[in-house]
Amino acid sequence: MDPIEQPALKTVPTALLRKRRQLNKERVAKAIEKKIQDKKRAGKAKAPFKRAEYFVNESYRTGMNDKRMTRLKHQVVKIPDTVKILFLMRMANIAGPMPQKVRKILQHLRLTEMNNAVLVQCSENMIEKIKVIEPYITWGYPSLRSIHDLIFKYGYGEVDGVKSALSSNVIIENKFSKQGLLCLEDVVKQIFEAGPHFEMLIKFMYPFKLQPPKGGFRRVAVHFSKNGAWGNRAEKINTLIRKML
Repeated sequence: MDPIEQPALKTVPTALLRKRRQLNKERVAKAIEKKIQDKKRAGKAKAPFKRAEYFVNESYRTGMNDKRMTRLKHQVVKIPDTVKILFLMRMANIAGPMPQKVRKILQHLRLTEMNNAVLVQCSENMIEKIKVIEPYITWGYPSLRSIHDLIFKYGYGEVDGVKSALSSNVIIENKFSKQGLLCLEDVVKQIFEAGPHFEMLIKFMYPFKLQPPKGGFRRVAVHFSKNGAWGNRAEKINTLIRKML
């Protein structure tokens, strides 16, 4: 029986292989050069033009804020001993640039957008922060009902890296069963009482994004005690919350 002839293997000319290697090297070199040039261009990007009035206003606003903080330095904010949780909500920007210290605290509290609201634990440190940002927020003492309605209607948490509405007890059970929290009612109680898992729950939840009240806010540059919008509303914050739900 004659042996079966094996088909000859196709070969690539050496010159062609050398050409391919050279082209690959050139592509890599061009890609690297492009990245370098992109970084240089990004570094040379022009900052947005700001008129002289902007810097004058910024200096004026910073100076006014420093004077306000000097007046408030020794002012004692009296809060009932029974209050454990505070409700903070971002108001509309006051005309003009914002002092850097104010901006940093608002970012830390996640109050970067109008009508964003958060629940925080009442403490001396928090009160000092509120003093700094008070003209840009309204705040007060939320009731159990208000916290319940906020979480059930506007509660969102991060589930597997995705922002998800807290519309099911299964989400809470899967996330916090080890902490003994099995339903949304457990979350409401834990937050209202400032329980041991308060910080964990607040980090899990997104800021509340509320609807503006009918007719909007009036006199946003005036304190609430003078029929304005910003500042401490104490228990009256619950009336505002109900209007925004």
